[in-house]
Amino acid sequence: MKSESQHRKDIVEVCRRIHGRGWISSTDGNVSVRLRDDRILITPTGIHKGFMSERDLIVADLSGKVIAGRAKPSTEIVLHATCYRQRPDVQAVVHAHPTMCVAFSLAGITLAKCLLPEVVFTLGSIPTADYAPPATEEVAESIRKYINEYDAIILERHGSLTVGPDVFAAYNTLERMEHVAEITYHARQLGAVTPLSPAQIERLRQVGDRQGWPRRKIAEEACNNCNACGKLEGCGAGSAAPMGGSAQGRSSAPSTGGSPAMDVAAVIAEEVAGALGRAKR
Repeated sequence: MKSESQHRKDIVEVCRRIHGRGWISSTDGNVSVRLRDDRILITPTGIHKGFMSERDLIVADLSGKVIAGRAKPSTEIVLHATCYRQRPDVQAVVHAHPTMCVAFSLAGITLAKCLLPEVVFTLGSIPTADYAPPATEEVAESIRKYINEYDAIILERHGSLTVGPDVFAAYNTLERMEHVAEITYHARQLGAVTPLSPAQIERLRQVGDRQGWPRRKIAEEACNNCNACGKLEGCGAGSAAPMGGSAQGRSSAPSTGGSPAMDVAAVIAEEVAGALGRAKR
């Protein structure tokens, strides 16, 4: 079992990695590790995660009461506490703002469909929680129906939530989900994207069973009718069903004059390019 001192070093290292990848900026994001059932080590609010030191971290209980440390805990501590309360197996929580994942949520496009074999093995479906104002208890409420079965969740218009048996595992899951989003974005620019079929997914699960890998949750109804696959006749970008009921105004998106799938690709390209531009500033 790691000491608190080692956990402090691990959190600082993970925060630097996330900042280095551009998935948080300035004081954004928060990371925590469970010390024991009712105690967590968590990043404080209002501090730059790329330049944080081990002594900046604080120890708090799951109600948010500071046990040790000079700063206030992250404003998202309720989100972390919800994960720990609902998942005894979770020992670390990472909340970041990965560019591609957030951009897809802005465009109203879900990543819950399995496109890559590796996703079936390591992540399963990647659900998107309904929009909730950051730094409120509503964020924690938005993930309650997902956190028991998923280790990676996109927070609509906000960021990501990943959990794991240690902080590096939670970080690795963040890397994987953002990588999936990047591949999905580029694939959609090239044309229609076909998800893995139920038969292909089951075959992959059988492979995983033989390897002794735990089965990941695959959402039965992951399609949001975005028509990126081009299968819905007469459905264009304007027909994309918004996630969480908050991505309004998609029906007014101008048509590119091409196929429905290309209309959707244009919308995604515009949303993601805008997000990438903001991330580089």
